[in-house]
Amino acid sequence: MNSTTKAWIAAAIGIVFAAGLIGWQVIARRSGVVNLTSEDMALIAADQAPQTRSRLAADESERKDFAKNLRELLAVAEEARSKGIADRPEIKRQLELMRALAISQSYTSSEAEANPGAPPASVSDADIEAFFKEPGQEERFNQFIKDAQERSPQLKGTQIPEEQLKQAKHQLGQVLINARKATAAGYDKKRNVQLQIMLQEARALASTYAEETLNPEKNATIKASDQEIKDYIAKHPELDETQARAKAEDVLKRAKAGEDFSGLVKEFSTDPGSKDKDGDLDWFGRGKMVKPFEDAAFALKPGEISDVVESPFGFHIIKLEGKRNGTSADGKPEEQVHARHILIAKAGQANPFGPPKSGSEQAREAIEQEKEKKLLEEIVKRSKVTVAENFTVTAPPASEQQPFPGFMPQQPPQGPEGIAPSEDKDGGKAAKPAPPKKGRKE
Repeated sequence: MNSTTKAWIAAAIGIVFAAGLIGWQVIARRSGVVNLTSEDMALIAADQAPQTRSRLAADESERKDFAKNLRELLAVAEEARSKGIADRPEIKRQLELMRALAISQSYTSSEAEANPGAPPASVSDADIEAFFKEPGQEERFNQFIKDAQERSPQLKGTQIPEEQLKQAKHQLGQVLINARKATAAGYDKKRNVQLQIMLQEARALASTYAEETLNPEKNATIKASDQEIKDYIAKHPELDETQARAKAEDVLKRAKAGEDFSGLVKEFSTDPGSKDKDGDLDWFGRGKMVKPFEDAAFALKPGEISDVVESPFGFHIIKLEGKRNGTSADGKPEEQVHARHILIAKAGQANPFGPPKSGSEQAREAIEQEKEKKLLEEIVKRSKVTVAENFTVTAPPASEQQPFPGFMPQQPPQGPEGIAPSEDKDGGKAAKPAPPKKGRKE
């Protein structure tokens, strides 16, 4: 699944019951055309995190992007409804829960504002116990747990500890009882609450639709074919890995002909961790580098230069500086080598700190992203959703502007990734982020 789909999937609300049931999400109305006015958009913006409100208040282009993203989300949710996704029993239950969450949250927030300084209002254990004795409520909780297990890979097929079940039941009871109180008080008639409910549902529906339709693994029309990948690489020769290998072979010839290795590092190496250190990787023992690199380095004699060595991160030229009997981090004796290297990154590897991708992988991702983009554009084009771009946003006080995730789904930040594997908790190999040098495992 590529990054576009992941962004939609990241927007999904999971049914969780540990850190908090109440999360602010987004939606489409149960019937009729969605038409968000300037007043509606101002209410939606007012519910965003302080940092987001600050950006929206200061920049008109941010407000337009916010409205554009919201329209796309609502359009996909509308499409999902037209495909019958909202009519599925499990989705209906999820949407009902979201409605309760939104109403309950509005109720508790209003109570807190009406009684500043007072402890948060809570529902008593006796009230919760009485609630679940009502006809159908215990079955509702059991279904809630079943849905949570079905939706969560971590929970699926597991036996949930009794203490966690009690906590989940307590939290769900609080939400449903407060939602009942709020509905009796007319909170569900308030426009800002209706918008929250609407946006909640859209997020859930859009994420389900994205998982099923905007997913190359499940939609053959989006998945890139071998011929499409071949044609794409032909149009983007920079993705052809044979060029990177040919460049590495040329640099190798110059190195073996006696040209200054440090000079070649500075001119050609794409390893940001060692380039400014003449390619120096210092001393290391076995298990510290990816296997192709390690095997080549330990096979060399001091002063020797390897042939071109391919790893997931590119093509390496290794020069061995020395060997010794050293001591590992846990105090055990080990053979160590001191090496320098030149890295020629694989074709099209635009981000040297990102996970390594072959030219074919990059082509596949680009093709599938473009197909998803076109499909999304078609959905938005035929949608009747309208969203006002011009709306007022009041910037929050400076004291509130703490870093916090924004409203719309975003790509998670990516840190550096080196070429070395690290031991995972099961003893297997896993990609390790942010090593200081390519080839090294910390």
